[in-house]
Amino acid sequence: MVEMEVQRVQVSSRSYHRVVLRAKEGDANLHIVIGPAEARAISMAHRGQKPARPLSYDMARALLEEAGARIEQVAIIDLQDGIYYAEIHLLDDTGRERIIDSRPSDAIALALRANAPIFADESVLEDEEEDWDEESELSLDPVVPGNRDMPEVPVGALTLDELLADSEHPLTEREQCEKRLHQAVAEEAYEEAARLRDLLAEMAQD
Repeated sequence: MVEMEVQRVQVSSRSYHRVVLRAKEGDANLHIVIGPAEARAISMAHRGQKPARPLSYDMARALLEEAGARIEQVAIIDLQDGIYYAEIHLLDDTGRERIIDSRPSDAIALALRANAPIFADESVLEDEEEDWDEESELSLDPVVPGNRDMPEVPVGALTLDELLADSEHPLTEREQCEKRLHQAVAEEAYEEAARLRDLLAEMAQD
C-alpha cells in the first residue's frame, strides 16, 4: 500500500469531476471520476472550509465519534471494469478493527474530515497523470452573506448552483445529454458516462 494525499479536485469540459491523489513519496498518482456532490464535499474538506450546516460526511464523522469509533485509515484497494473499490478501516471503542466497503469518493471525504491517512494499492496507481482538456481546479467556496471578497471561479469550473440548479428553460438536446452525463457519473455508471461523453464530442463537431 502507498500512502496518498489529495492534490486537487478538478472538472473538465463541464462534464466530469475527478479527485487527484498523489503519493506522499514518489511520483505515483491516481485520479478518480466522482459526482458533483462528492466533489464539493472533498473540495471543502481539502480546503479546510466549514459548511453552514453539516454535510452527510460531517454527520457521519460525528456519529462515529459519539459511538466511540474512529477512522484508522481508508484504502483504495482494487479497480475492476473501470470502477474503483475502497475500504474504511474503523476502530471501535473496544479497539476492535472493522472494515467497511465503500466508494472511494465517500472514503476520501470521510478521511479528510477525520484526519485519517489515505492509502492505495500499487495495482491501481498510475505513473503519469492523465491530461484532461480544459481542465481547471474546482471552486466550490460556500457563499457567505455579506462577503465581498469571494474568490473568482476559474474558467471551466462549476459553481454549486450550476451543478445542482434545475433548468428554468426547456433543455436542448446537448443540455439533456450533459445532465444525463452528470447523473451517470454520480451513480458511477462509467460505461454510460463514456457513451454520453462521446455523443457530446460528436455534437461539438457538428
